[in-house]
Amino acid sequence: MHNCLRVIKFVILSLGLVFCLYGEAFSFWPEFWLSSDCFLGSAPGIQTTPSVAFDGTNFLVVWEDERINTQRDIFGARVSPQGEILDPIGIPICSSEGEQSCVNVAWGGQNYLVVWQDWRNGNWAIYGARVNPDGNVLDPNGFFIAGGSEGVPYPAVVSDGTNFFVVWSDDRSGTSDIYGTRVTPLGEVLDPQGILISASYRYELCPAIAYNGSIFLVVWELDQG
Repeated sequence: MHNCLRVIKFVILSLGLVFCLYGEAFSFWPEFWLSSDCFLGSAPGIQTTPSVAFDGTNFLVVWEDERINTQRDIFGARVSPQGEILDPIGIPICSSEGEQSCVNVAWGGQNYLVVWQDWRNGNWAIYGARVNPDGNVLDPNGFFIAGGSEGVPYPAVVSDGTNFFVVWSDDRSGTSDIYGTRVTPLGEVLDPQGILISASYRYELCPAIAYNGSIFLVVWELDQG
């Protein structure tokens, strides 16, 4: 019984790192600011919609951030497995004109790829930026991946160990279909027109993607209306 209690306690304490962003609900677990500045506690504005990946040494947490203005930008911070914030004022990944939102991140073996939807040119497009394990942004303000539509693309990304694979919702047909593209570790978009994954007369939204060592699985929300 005592051994079982110790195991349960260890699991709960470990989960505390997962739930640290929800300290109000789990106030007896460790919590810490991921978007703090050195003097004022939490950063000004709203920080929301986090995503996280692990490089084998540290985590990279990315999020939407309104500290500069009400049009959201993309910031990040590295977090150690012990919960230490390695970038206490945050890493500005993209602060371009227009809004950047719906951020997602994956580790590719050498660098992270952070992707988001971007309104800098007056329509929604997908941009990405590589971030190395030291927290350096290799593509400041990002590079164009796909898009140029009115529909919200909701990008997601994963790595197969060779290339990244980015998926999104695409309204080029008049409804929202699911497209994807491969992106190399150097940031080259291998399928600039996109790969059609699923198309129907219904709206297909909010894709997610995973890789199991041999195939990708892409899932999405299907509007039944």
